[in-house]
Amino acid sequence: MPIQSTTYQTQQRGVRITVTGVPTTFSDDGEELGFDLKVMRQLDALVQEALAQAPEGGAVELAYAETVPPPDPVSLELRRALRLRKMSGAQVAQQLGVTPPVVSRWLSPDYHAHGMETLRRIADALDMDVEVKLKPRERKAAS
Repeated sequence: MPIQSTTYQTQQRGVRITVTGVPTTFSDDGEELGFDLKVMRQLDALVQEALAQAPEGGAVELAYAETVPPPDPVSLELRRALRLRKMSGAQVAQQLGVTPPVVSRWLSPDYHAHGMETLRRIADALDMDVEVKLKPRERKAAS
């Protein structure tokens, strides 16, 4: 079932809200099957925000932008190191005595819980060293 973007429209409390670019699932014959639960929650939040800001009887047009957390920099660095060493996750898993899904989780950009001991073990398997660097946070400029 392919995912394509569509337009979502609703009218609530006298406000017409149109959201474009919403990902939805379609059947192979082109029938729209509906939105993922996460997408529905995000649409609901957009609609509530639009209602809070729009005058009654008005119209609001929005573009859907999925809220995705930034990728974990440690996971990205591990992926880079594997590419540099021309090793697969399965090879690292075998060297460390863990299953490939465990290594896959460590490499996932959504995973944010890498431990120092795990990083040291991975570094040893890749014949590399771990370097930790702390830096000042970037502050948003006051507007």
